[in-house]
Amino acid sequence: MLSPRASALSVLLALVACATPQPTSTDSGVAAANATGSKEARILVSADGQVLDGQEKSLVVVGYSTSYAWPDILQEMLDEHAGGKRLYHVLNAVQGGAPVQMWIEDPGHREYERTITAMLRDFWGEDAKLRDAAPQPTVAICQQSLQLTAGFQRGPVTTEYDMVGAERGADDMEKMALRLESLGLDQVHIAMHIYKQPVEPEVGNERIALHRLLERGHDFIYQGPDVWQATHDEYPEAFNQDGLHPNERGNKLMAIGWYRALAGDAAREDIVERIEAKHYDITKMMRAYLARRRSTIKTD
Repeated sequence: MLSPRASALSVLLALVACATPQPTSTDSGVAAANATGSKEARILVSADGQVLDGQEKSLVVVGYSTSYAWPDILQEMLDEHAGGKRLYHVLNAVQGGAPVQMWIEDPGHREYERTITAMLRDFWGEDAKLRDAAPQPTVAICQQSLQLTAGFQRGPVTTEYDMVGAERGADDMEKMALRLESLGLDQVHIAMHIYKQPVEPEVGNERIALHRLLERGHDFIYQGPDVWQATHDEYPEAFNQDGLHPNERGNKLMAIGWYRALAGDAAREDIVERIEAKHYDITKMMRAYLARRRSTIKTD
């Protein structure tokens, strides 16, 4: 059963989705996106026919440390969805401690080098270090957070009624999405942070900022799965002993959420059931991911 606060937030999110769109702000040096396309098409979690359309493509994962392992589980699900073929390539570009703010810093900033430059080095161009035979990414899967953005340690949306903070958060997510689009990504799918007890309600309220962004009309931005609600409903069982980082169950929840969001009505529950029953060594998967990304960094 949802808490009174979570229930109130759910109602508010529905109201925000019907609100009048607000003026946009854009990242300097990045062209504004074409604001066409229906609101309904963008807000629906289902992206069926938009991503898993039978055409080979790469999906790059943009996010922070809670996304080290689940992209590998998602890759398994997409392979099975495609009949056992590697048709949809999941390329993981996440960096620890890298919420939205770190992905919108200016070129030359340490965080720009750690996020954007590293992503381009590993997955863009003919000399990409980690792309192997996959095509260059055209879809971004962003599992993100507004912590540390707009000068707010915990995030800018301080209460469920804080529309000023929500607009600030939407501004920063918009800058991130526009920057990704400028790199040649045709679609940017955004989900917010998982449940984080010490940083609530700000983390849960990030979803209000996402709805504000969706209302701005960009036809390349889509809503990802609500992983906050999924992990909130299974707290603390879906978390490690620290209560902050997802365990095996938490990683499965995220992978399944993204699979259902990308597959839409074509999502297969037999694939979900197989993943639910399988065991994953999340620590081993995390270490393998970090070692692979580190291997591309030049050392003098």
